[in-house]
Amino acid sequence: MAAGIFLSDRLLSGVVSWICLLGCFLFFSVLSLAVLRTFSFGRRYLFGCMSGLAFFFLGAGLVLAEREKVKFGWEDKAMLYWGKVKDVPYPRGKTMQAKVDVACQMNPFDTVCRSEKEPVGRSVLLSWMPDSASRPIQCGDSICFYAKISRPVSLEKLSGFDYGDYLMRQGISGAGIAFSGDIRAFGENQPAVSQRALLVRQRIVGIYQEWGLEGDVLAVVSALTVGDRTRLTSDLEDVYSATGASHVLSLSGLHIAILTGILFFLFRPLKRFKGGRSVSSVLIVLFLWVFAFVSGLSSPVIRSVIMFSLYILSSLLSKDAYSGVFAVSLTAFVMLVFNPFYLFDISFQLSFVAVYSILLFYPLFSGLLKAGNSFCKYVWDVLALSMAAQLGTFPLILLYFGAFPSYFLLANLVVAPLSVCILGGTLAALVLFSVPVIGTAAIWLVDLSTSLLNLSMSEVRQLWGAQITSLHVSGLQVLLLYIILGLFYRIWAVTGLKRGREVVVTLSFSVLFLLTCLYEVSRPSVCYLCFARSGVYTKCGNTLTLQQTADGVFNIRGVRVGVMKSDMWQNKTSDIRLSLDYVYICRGFKGSVSMLARMFDIRSVVLDSSLSEYLRNRLIRECQLLKISYTDLSKEGSCLILL
Repeated sequence: MAAGIFLSDRLLSGVVSWICLLGCFLFFSVLSLAVLRTFSFGRRYLFGCMSGLAFFFLGAGLVLAEREKVKFGWEDKAMLYWGKVKDVPYPRGKTMQAKVDVACQMNPFDTVCRSEKEPVGRSVLLSWMPDSASRPIQCGDSICFYAKISRPVSLEKLSGFDYGDYLMRQGISGAGIAFSGDIRAFGENQPAVSQRALLVRQRIVGIYQEWGLEGDVLAVVSALTVGDRTRLTSDLEDVYSATGASHVLSLSGLHIAILTGILFFLFRPLKRFKGGRSVSSVLIVLFLWVFAFVSGLSSPVIRSVIMFSLYILSSLLSKDAYSGVFAVSLTAFVMLVFNPFYLFDISFQLSFVAVYSILLFYPLFSGLLKAGNSFCKYVWDVLALSMAAQLGTFPLILLYFGAFPSYFLLANLVVAPLSVCILGGTLAALVLFSVPVIGTAAIWLVDLSTSLLNLSMSEVRQLWGAQITSLHVSGLQVLLLYIILGLFYRIWAVTGLKRGREVVVTLSFSVLFLLTCLYEVSRPSVCYLCFARSGVYTKCGNTLTLQQTADGVFNIRGVRVGVMKSDMWQNKTSDIRLSLDYVYICRGFKGSVSMLARMFDIRSVVLDSSLSEYLRNRLIRECQLLKISYTDLSKEGSCLILL
């Protein structure tokens, strides 16, 4: 099914109807059932092929259907909309930003939403200028706003990241900004379950502030315990990323595993009674879902709770060593049926790959060393767990981040115990806050543990060679690495194999991987000149460099460029016109193309997406009158020129 989702999203979007693909799913499903009833067990491969094709078409149809649910033909101008704030607004520069469910487009003379006439039914990412004279907009508020909604321009040519496509996979159809006076809240409606969860999370963070937590300590505790990352600074995130401990700041499987371990310890006395194991397992699952609600019902937490719930319940029914793998696979299947776009979520990929890798490789690493005492056993178990998780996620980390933390084992030796102290101490403080001595001690433990964690990560970050960068791999190389990893597991774990043949196959794929690396290294890098985000960049291979000069005039490999983002050239004259291949006009420019043409011999004009619509249209008309070619980045997002 995952293959169907991936290939359909890449190749079939806008080509084949999702109804046709789901029809193919039904056809092959019926065919596979017919094969199962007709043929003998020896022909079971036919059933496997038919059912595999059925799920392939299921994934292909679901992802196209999901795209159709998100797409919408927004007006090419500002319109009046009615919607509901879906999550807690957070500051974004000088504006506030939140996800808004748009119900309908309104007529300025209407006082109610006429959803039956002009329905929208899409989610947008809305930014607005806060108004100090009115009540702040909150999660669950109904709002009326006047804004131009559109799909964000793509910067894929520049950075390889398509922000508009990213938002679509988050279920967001477009983005817009409402200026001061163009948005009004009409009070709170009955919030949905997910909105109630976000409000509860907001209240809990407020309790942390009442405890006296602040700065980086508050940011880490909020992220680690309830998944609120809004207070994390870029410097703090960089420190944790460079040490290989960034997973602790994203509420996911690690935190659910720690919480599950704490709950198993607390409910251990129940196992002494008849049926106590079943009762404790059910109670643990219930507590996990309460925690998911308190943390805002975010997607990573939901999938982790589903995964652990299925694993705990399946362990009651089966003692099979692979019951965990089956539970994880079932969780992935259910979540992809619910939303096939989860497959493209980096956290989804890393979470499931890490869990699979731990389930498969942790017993092998753990069995390499028999520790003599409990402390040594704990240290080795932490190292084995870290190595198992890092081994599985290594190819994906290289693909998405191009860097690898050298001291991840050292960092995780510190992260593991301190994370338990922070999470356990926070739970104790929330429950026992009113108890004078115990509550204060729990808060002190949380503050101390978090400060030690931040200090430890900063010290590891300062070590020489803490992060190896510029390790870029292609999708083909990632596939080869996972094939090699799978063969390596078979050689190590599966008994009764003809290991000589397995070793030869593994070495063959390893040589193929090395050949692809040699090809990438020996291939001459192509360099481009890039215009995007009001800046001029040079892109050579995977290296992106921002060019800067005092006067905004560049000569890059014989290409002359002038960046206009101020009034520097206004009312200036020159007897000799300087030749410019490209004039890049950005927000802040005051003047006209005619004025620039008196000083420069202009071959082409590039208009940045930050320009106002009025100024852009005026400059385009001038270019047409002067017969100067132009490129409008409001639609393209970026422009690349081969050097």
